[in-house]
Amino acid sequence: MIEWGVNALNHGSSLAVFKDGSLWSNQAGSSDELDSKIITDALHVGAPDRIFWYERPWIKKARQLRAGQWHRVLDMSVLPRKYMKAQHYAPITYTPHHASHAAAGYYTSPFNHCAIVVLDAIGEFECATIWEGKQGEMRKVWSRSYPNSLGLFYSAFTHALGMTPIQDEYQLQQMSEKGNPKIFYYKVKKYFTGLLELNYNFHKGVNDQKFYIDSIEDECNLAAAVQLVFEEQIALIMNKAKELTNSDCLVYMGGCAMNSKANKKIVEPMFEYRWSLPNPGDPSSSIGAVLYHTKQREQKYNFGVAKHIEIRV
Repeated sequence: MIEWGVNALNHGSSLAVFKDGSLWSNQAGSSDELDSKIITDALHVGAPDRIFWYERPWIKKARQLRAGQWHRVLDMSVLPRKYMKAQHYAPITYTPHHASHAAAGYYTSPFNHCAIVVLDAIGEFECATIWEGKQGEMRKVWSRSYPNSLGLFYSAFTHALGMTPIQDEYQLQQMSEKGNPKIFYYKVKKYFTGLLELNYNFHKGVNDQKFYIDSIEDECNLAAAVQLVFEEQIALIMNKAKELTNSDCLVYMGGCAMNSKANKKIVEPMFEYRWSLPNPGDPSSSIGAVLYHTKQREQKYNFGVAKHIEIRV
């Protein structure tokens, strides 16, 4: 039995190949589309008996409709059945976007019981979820949906500071090290009314108020305020995860898990044992799309995949 997990037509692409229940390979593409070499390499293992897609396309289109992204809603070329038929046709099973993230982390982790936190920008409707992983099963215990997105908040300010969103967030984090968060703190803080509850849709960018940025120092001060508010929300979410799961083990996935400053300052002191993948964002969802359905614990890797997996203790 050969199974493919596919992440494509979003922020990057990746293809995971499972053979007889074990991960055989996982390759990331250089663009949003799977390139021919990745497909060719996968077919050397054998044609897939089933394809697992990392999200639900019609749920995503419903969210795009709500967001007013009409051109995306009407673009039917991105539907997986049409897209994958051009590559290699096999029955396709769809996976909830956040479930793909959560499964990629939990089923590669060494934990029997743990909290699973998934935080990203946008996919389907959900932008933040907490799961309890226990005895090989995952149960969602909390969520926040679009437009209440911590990832969109951070990416919108990345763009406001002249950088590329969903790409240059690490630069905003670096800038925050040089700034004073107090200067813009209250102007940034006012967007949040509670635990990941926003009173503004950051999908529109930061267009509702002026921050009067006149210098590099001002840019760093704004970045520092954004980082501090981000960390405060991370602390609230992680506390919620501990409260709901009563576990000192954490699996942390999604693009927000790549913020190393928040991880060191907030996440590491709160959980004694932590597990994440080197790229916890969409590229690892190709693995999770399969594991969510098979519930296979994947801790033995071929083709050097093991060197990409690390436990942070």
